[in-house]
Amino acid sequence: MSKALSKTERFLKVGPYILWFGMNAAISLVLSYQRSMADTIYYLVTYFFFGSMVIWFFGYKLFPEYLAREGKIDPRLGLFIGINIILLVIGISSHSIMAEVLELTQISDRYAPKSVRIALWVLLVLLGIILMASIRVAGFYHLKTVQKIEHKAERAEAELKLLKSQISPHFLFNTLNNIYGLAYLRDERAAEMISKLSKIMRYLLYDCDQHKVPLSKERDLIEHYLSIQLLKHEDPLNVDFYYAGITNNNIIAPMILINFVENCFKHSDLESNPQGWIKIGLEVENNELNFRTENTIRDEVGEIPIDRKGIGLTNSLKLLEANYPGKHEVEITKEDHVYQLDLKITL
Repeated sequence: MSKALSKTERFLKVGPYILWFGMNAAISLVLSYQRSMADTIYYLVTYFFFGSMVIWFFGYKLFPEYLAREGKIDPRLGLFIGINIILLVIGISSHSIMAEVLELTQISDRYAPKSVRIALWVLLVLLGIILMASIRVAGFYHLKTVQKIEHKAERAEAELKLLKSQISPHFLFNTLNNIYGLAYLRDERAAEMISKLSKIMRYLLYDCDQHKVPLSKERDLIEHYLSIQLLKHEDPLNVDFYYAGITNNNIIAPMILINFVENCFKHSDLESNPQGWIKIGLEVENNELNFRTENTIRDEVGEIPIDRKGIGLTNSLKLLEANYPGKHEVEITKEDHVYQLDLKITL
């Protein structure tokens, strides 16, 4: 989009002027070749010079000022109008004056009557004014379009940063609470959990500012998070993480998947149900990511309507929409005390 806009901007700046000067240069060359130098000088002075002055002053100065002031005539605009009228009178008078000043009396015999020549000059100037005014209007709307696109991009970037800033503290605060609990009990697992957290922090600080990161880093983030969760409990938990098909070429927007994993632990019944379980699957095939989370849920969670989403899940869905519009599908089901989320992303 930016390349297309820059080409349009360059065209609006130089294209019409090249066309205008090129056309007059071509006419001058034809006159100098087929007629006398006097004819060429007459055309250059009366049609090209004075015509271009009126066209430029009206289209480049007077017309934009008129639009900017919404038709209200102030001293500055009045001055422009006066100058433009003077230039217009001089341009019309030049058809009579030039032949006498330069002693080009043969022009009056060779060309059409003065009234016809003046009418042609006025028509030429009018067409030039329309061209210049069109350039200015096109340039104005082009600038508005560029500003609108830039504003939209800046707003989208700000929203993405806001969503990421909301996700990271939400994730970190929960983890720090777990570490605090172990440290308070002087549990040796706290040191290992801090080591895992430091790796997560390094990822959040140095990688998440990028628009895309290797999918393998998101996989590692999930593994570190699962390790921290498993370290919280002395007894082994029924948690399974399966992944396949990930290559170095697979990239993804950061912090897309971790909240779905966190929700598994947040709403599961692992601590109260010995038969509780969590299953997480991450597979890539033909540049399509298939991500699934399944977990048993507590009774009180099962009573919550499925369309009611927490902050973490809502932010993750917003990040998906912002980064993969039209390129992802999310399906959430809840049945028989099992919560399941299926996510497909075209990478």
